[in-house]
Amino acid sequence: MQPHRTQVLSQVSSLVFVALLGLVTWSTPALAHKPGMIGYGYFDYRGPPKEFEGLCKYKASRSCTCKWAHNVSFNTVDGCSNESQAMAEKEAENTCMTLCMRAERDNGGFGGGGSVLSPVGASGKGVSLEGAGTLIPGGQEGYVGFVPRTGEVVGPLTEKEKLGAWLVEQTQVPWLWYEPGKEAPRWEDPTDSAAFAQAFWSQEGSPRPLGSCGYSVQQACPLEDVKLGDSIQACASKEEEARLIAETACAPLRYNALSLKWRPLGMMGIPQGEGPRAPSAVVVAVAPNQFLGFIPSSVEPIGPSEDWGRLVEELLERTQGTTVWLAGPPSFYGPKE
Repeated sequence: MQPHRTQVLSQVSSLVFVALLGLVTWSTPALAHKPGMIGYGYFDYRGPPKEFEGLCKYKASRSCTCKWAHNVSFNTVDGCSNESQAMAEKEAENTCMTLCMRAERDNGGFGGGGSVLSPVGASGKGVSLEGAGTLIPGGQEGYVGFVPRTGEVVGPLTEKEKLGAWLVEQTQVPWLWYEPGKEAPRWEDPTDSAAFAQAFWSQEGSPRPLGSCGYSVQQACPLEDVKLGDSIQACASKEEEARLIAETACAPLRYNALSLKWRPLGMMGIPQGEGPRAPSAVVVAVAPNQFLGFIPSSVEPIGPSEDWGRLVEELLERTQGTTVWLAGPPSFYGPKE
């Protein structure tokens, strides 16, 4: 299959471009040296957050305008490095790109849906969304797909199953985020190999399965506060697989919905300077010197903690990641008085 590659990103495509930023980890596990500040954004008329001063041996500033996001909390970014000025310059470029991608996602509201799909099944693994692709309606012309590792947008194509299979081939991950809309068209699955999970409200009854459903398992899931429902329905060809999917789908669905409320201001982690990264977790400042950590594989937050640097290190170790978002008012990150 050789799907058409869209040359100019539409607004829909821009939302796809960042749908999984808070949910995937692209780099290999690494804590070879102490994590440092990578970069942060701010309004130039306010100046850089004084709370982060002294965390960068080398710093590079640049203006940063997001193409599609209209409600952002920055127009300037600082890139940080403890190695060289050239690395700081590169991190400034990467920070602008990554913060803009996240802002575009949040502005568009993408990611609030409650369906994940495995076109080829995922026996024994439950729901794993590291590096997964995304499939959403692209208007009357069909569906649009996104490859997170490369940023490639493909489509629109009318045959969503073929597009899904192509995304799996490109990402080497069986799971997809699937946003079919309120009236979900069925996923045609002649090989009976697909598996999926859907959030729903129990008082409204179980939802219509996305596709063929050999075994269906319903399980409670705390999604009420993010307005997705209170339960998950998992379908698979084998009963034990359906149960495993139900047990593992709740946390990433909740994390994805929660993350729409956060407005990351920066990133901390293992410096690389190799292009935009997908932060693997989030530190949210909820009060002065009070921080909570969130990871895609856990329903409950980690913390509270008074030391956000140590919390970053803990999140990196738990997620095997290289980068963590920093969110919340910059003043909350200041030292104790």
